[in-house]
Amino acid sequence: MNRFYASTASLLLCGTIAAGIALTRSQSPSAAFAQGTSSSFRMPAIAPPQANTSDCRTRQTIRATAGAAPVKGLCVAAGTMLVNARNVTGFVLSDVVARGYGPLLRGDTVPDLQVVRVSATAARADPVLGLGLVNVSNGIGKAVFRDLVWIGDPASPAVNDADAWAAIALKGKDANDTGTFEIRNFDFRNLTMAKGSNYQNVDGISTEGGYSGLIADGSVSNASDACLDIKGAVRVDNVRLEGCREGMKIWSDQKHGLIELGTNSFVGIIGKGSRNQRRRIEIDVLIATGNPKVPLFRAEDGPVTLHIRRLVASSSQILNSTSSYAGSDVTVDQRVNN
Repeated sequence: MNRFYASTASLLLCGTIAAGIALTRSQSPSAAFAQGTSSSFRMPAIAPPQANTSDCRTRQTIRATAGAAPVKGLCVAAGTMLVNARNVTGFVLSDVVARGYGPLLRGDTVPDLQVVRVSATAARADPVLGLGLVNVSNGIGKAVFRDLVWIGDPASPAVNDADAWAAIALKGKDANDTGTFEIRNFDFRNLTMAKGSNYQNVDGISTEGGYSGLIADGSVSNASDACLDIKGAVRVDNVRLEGCREGMKIWSDQKHGLIELGTNSFVGIIGKGSRNQRRRIEIDVLIATGNPKVPLFRAEDGPVTLHIRRLVASSSQILNSTSSYAGSDVTVDQRVNN
């Protein structure tokens, strides 16, 4: 190669490199995000309860009112309901092992509630009280739910009636039903209702519109309805959802981090819209590892856009259900086949 061609080749190479650098610098924020973000769900280590399991017995329901001492360090078995809390601030339920127990905590007006390091296995549904770990209304202040296990007994589903249950249910639609929460490090399984004439309304986690917060680092599997049924300003991150009717039922404009969806029976995500305005749901990383024939998304009651910054899924994954509300769509910045 003579000097002319050598210098020309060098210039072309430099220009190509410079163009590549410029392209990298000018790429969209979502593409830059996609290059530097993990694409795998990581199940956290869940801290076990510090309780004496050699003394595991049925206990009478604890009535917690103003000034109640913490309930901690217990092992309970084959009971109906552990705690009924009412008008108590800063109540703490911690380090509890429950075996074959009914609902663990029902609360009304329990601001700044803390439920940490609680494990319920072979959990049973009560014909009247339902099932679940936490069921509260009338305000939670700043609540913390951390290091929790709830595994239902498949032979003891909730009775088929008009009630709604969940492992964690933040309930109520009145002005007092408000607060912020953090739900972190959890494993919830087998949240079911018997078949019958009523809708099988049992979720993994259910939050009404007045509650806002974070759901992170955990897994929900096998719920009769949604793994997560969330209203209000809620962010979900590093969570795996599978074996439910739908992985998520989202009722408002929301932004989420990393979500992994296994196979859910009806659809991956339901977006509840409004006829008066388009709703928007954003997910940074969505990993679909389940049956690709189950649609990833379905919009109901109004137009909804699901925007995914990075989608990891089969090349044959159905994105939008044919029965989605007219005008709804799924947009993807970057798609990676798994």
